[in-house]
Amino acid sequence: MSVDVLTRTPAVLRKPFVFYAVVYLAMAVWFWHSDLVPGDSASRAANAWYTLFSRDPHLAAIGFVWNPLPSLILLPFLPLALIFPALTQQGLLVVLVSAALMTATVAVVHDVLRRSDVPRTARLVLTGAFALHPMIVIYSGNGMSEACFLLCLMLAVRALLIWLTDGRAEQLVPLGLAIGLAYGARYEALAPVAAVPVLVFLTTFARTPRDRPRRIALARTDAVLAGLPGVLAVILWALAGKLIVGQWFATFSSQYGNSAQVSANATGIGSVTGDDLPGRIGYWFQQMIGLAPLFVLVLVAALVMAWRRRDPRILAAFTVLGSVLAFDALAFLSGTSFGWLRFHITVIPLTVLLAGHLIAARPRPAAVPVTLAAVLISIPATLITLGQPTLAREESEWLTADGAARTRGLTLVNRQVAADLDAMALPEGAVLTDAAYAFGIVLASDRPRQFVITPDRDFAAAVADPGGHGVRYLLLSAQGAADAVRLRAAPTVAPVQSWYDTRGGLQWSLIPVP
Repeated sequence: MSVDVLTRTPAVLRKPFVFYAVVYLAMAVWFWHSDLVPGDSASRAANAWYTLFSRDPHLAAIGFVWNPLPSLILLPFLPLALIFPALTQQGLLVVLVSAALMTATVAVVHDVLRRSDVPRTARLVLTGAFALHPMIVIYSGNGMSEACFLLCLMLAVRALLIWLTDGRAEQLVPLGLAIGLAYGARYEALAPVAAVPVLVFLTTFARTPRDRPRRIALARTDAVLAGLPGVLAVILWALAGKLIVGQWFATFSSQYGNSAQVSANATGIGSVTGDDLPGRIGYWFQQMIGLAPLFVLVLVAALVMAWRRRDPRILAAFTVLGSVLAFDALAFLSGTSFGWLRFHITVIPLTVLLAGHLIAARPRPAAVPVTLAAVLISIPATLITLGQPTLAREESEWLTADGAARTRGLTLVNRQVAADLDAMALPEGAVLTDAAYAFGIVLASDRPRQFVITPDRDFAAAVADPGGHGVRYLLLSAQGAADAVRLRAAPTVAPVQSWYDTRGGLQWSLIPVP
């Protein structure tokens, strides 16, 4: 559908998208060239890599802790890494794909504004306010799941907007598919999986004339069309996890999942975000103000205007994007989230689209620049927020000198470990390591089949009896609290080699198997 949006856009309007594509490509190249590709991005690339080129290639190697779509998207391009190793070894592929996905997202945002009857000049300004928002630019080029997630959400907004406009039931199919794909990218899509069918049911019920049983029947049918793909995505992903790894929702139950990570880091998180509800509310409020200072004002004004005009189209963005925003807020305030700044990224397109509805309502001419200014002020506000490491904790690891040095240093250590192991010319399956932490090393290696890693189907047996499975060395992470090899194999001999970061911190140890 993103291709359809681009092809329908007049030629004069496609030029800005070329500009944004160049900006995003430059950001992707910067992350790659600066050795700042985040671990989240590299791990998703590694999950895709394991399915084709690991010692035990199989589709289930993609893993069940994190949603699979960001890794699945990479699969068709992975064979190119055999010709251009930097695509995977240095993380170039994942950032390039991220840039392409965010460019498509900008195109969909523009199309939604056009379908909302926003005048051309205001539409281009609002599109630029989204496309050049600092958070959008950063996450266009760092390879994380935000670009993929936002594209799916915006495709859902587009389909829902069309359906609210003309009531054609066929639009409910792409709506449901977009939400199902969004769940394939991020677990926060559970919110629109639940919210959108409710909206569709109520809307069809209100629109349908005649007797109540008929209204209920039609409303139920439309709700099923809109909701079934998302529900199936949730059920099938959970069922696959249960059948293959024995866990319905590994992100909540796995030792590597989000719940385990938040629990392990609860003290550190609380020291920054606050360890009680009032403290977390204050922290969340600061982050929201930093991303979209006038969001609440724009929201209230847009809802009031839509109510007066009896225009339901505003509910498309409000339901899809607003439900995700509410989900993330509740997760953080309940203490089950890291509270990263990026978790509130949906407030950016939501503010833009709400402002578009305000302008489309044809207010007084003086109100248009005021509305645009209310959106554009987000850009300097976010630049200020990104300069505060306590609010932008992840982003500071790429945008500040100290943070970038740490990130780059860890990347270079991983490459050095891979190079040193490659130089040993070890046979297949000679090094046992937990891929949850060693993914960067496995990707950087020219000999990835030398590793026995977590997705391998004989990993558990190898951990229980390394020597009996031909393992010669254990590669242990010094920082991985849940490193399965260290916890289960319990090495008792001294390492033959250790690797340290630039600050002298131990990162990896190579232990011989007795």
